[in-house]
Amino acid sequence: MNALYGVYQSGHPGFAEKYLDMLRAGGTKGHRELLAPFGLDAADPQFWSIGLNVVSGLIDELESLEA
Repeated sequence: MNALYGVYQSGHPGFAEKYLDMLRAGGTKGHRELLAPFGLDAADPQFWSIGLNVVSGLIDELESLEA
């Protein structure tokens, strides 16, 4: 999920432990519960903006390699 990667890139405090907790939960929790510790809410347009910014950055990086 790109928004989650964006949170990682921003240096979110305690990201690694929260991410491991999310993985440990497996399929026992819904997406709202899994994203909440990262301050993410898929119903919030900002969630999608974060993800799109990650994709945009990857495209920019790719374009700079082509030059």
